[in-house]
Amino acid sequence: MRYVLLFLATMLLQHWTTPASAQDYSLEKVREIPIDLGDEIVGQISDIARDGEGNFYLPDWQQHTVWVTDPGGKLIRRISQEGSGPGEMSKPQNVTVFEDRIVVFDKENFRVATFNLDGTHLASFRIDRPGPDNIICGSEARCAVSSLMGESLLTVYDSNGNKSHDMGNRPWPPDPPIPVRMGGSFLHMSLTPEGRILYSSVKTYQVYDMEWDGSIVATYAAEPPGYYPMVITSRETASEELNRSTRMFRPLIVGDFVLVQRDRNGPDNTRVRHIDLFGRDGTLIQLDIESPLHFDHAEGDDLYAIDTSPVEEGELNPSIVVYRLSGGP
Repeated sequence: MRYVLLFLATMLLQHWTTPASAQDYSLEKVREIPIDLGDEIVGQISDIARDGEGNFYLPDWQQHTVWVTDPGGKLIRRISQEGSGPGEMSKPQNVTVFEDRIVVFDKENFRVATFNLDGTHLASFRIDRPGPDNIICGSEARCAVSSLMGESLLTVYDSNGNKSHDMGNRPWPPDPPIPVRMGGSFLHMSLTPEGRILYSSVKTYQVYDMEWDGSIVATYAAEPPGYYPMVITSRETASEELNRSTRMFRPLIVGDFVLVQRDRNGPDNTRVRHIDLFGRDGTLIQLDIESPLHFDHAEGDDLYAIDTSPVEEGELNPSIVVYRLSGGP
C-alpha cells in the first residue's frame, strides 16, 4: 500500500510540475500574399496593419512611405514621400489604423503623423522624449510613445500632441551608465483586443499587459534555456555582451494566448528566433517554439509577417505570410 501511495504521489507531482512545453504547439503556414506594387520598388517594410476592409498598411522604412494594398496584396496607393515638410516622412517605423485615421510614427522626424484613409495629411506633432522607438494608438484619440531611454517606459499624448502623462518606470541612468540602443526598425508594443497596451521591455524578459494609466493587468516572464538579458557591464565587453544577449520583440495576442517573441545570435552570427506562449493571466503554456519570422500583426488566430526570402526570377518579393498555431492538447 505504501508503494501504491508513493507511486500516486509521484504521478501527481509530475502532473503539477510537468513543463508547459509538453503542450507541443508549433507554427503552421496557412497562406502567402505576394505584395504587388506594379512598377514601384519596395524597400524594408517595418510593420503591418489592417483596416476594416482587410486592406494592408505597410510602412516602408527605406522608401519613406506607407504602401496600401488590397487584401490580395495589390497596390491601392502610397502615402507620403521622403522629406520633413507637412505630410512627408523619413523612415516611418510603425503604423496604426483605427476608425477613419492612419497614424504613423515618423521616426527620423521625431513626430507622429495622422492621415485620412485616402492618404490626405491631417496633422503632425513632434515627440518630446529622447530616443523614441515605437508608438501605439488607441481609442480616445491618444497615442503612447516608447523609448529605451529615460525613467518612464511610455509617454501618452492626445491627438493634438499635448502630453498627457508618463507610464511605468525604471532605474535611470543605468548602472553602469551605458544605455543599450538598438538600430534599424524593431517593434515591441501592440494593442490587446480590449484596447490595452501589450509592452515588451526589450532588454529583459518582462512583458506587461497595461492599462492606459500605467496599471499592470498581467505580467509575462520566464527564463528560457540560453536566455541572456541585455546587461552591459563595461565598454570593453559591450560588443561581446550584446552579441550574447537575447532581444525581446513585439508581443501579440493570438486567440486565447499571449505570444512573446525573442531572438539571439546563433551559429555564423545568424539570429535564432523563438516564441513563448502564455495564458492571458500570465500562466506559462510553452517555451521555445521555433519561429521562422518575427510577426508584426495578429488578428484572431492568424499571425502576419513579412517574408523577404529569395524567390524565383519573375516572382513577386516580398510577401505577407500568414501562420497559425497548431497542435496543443
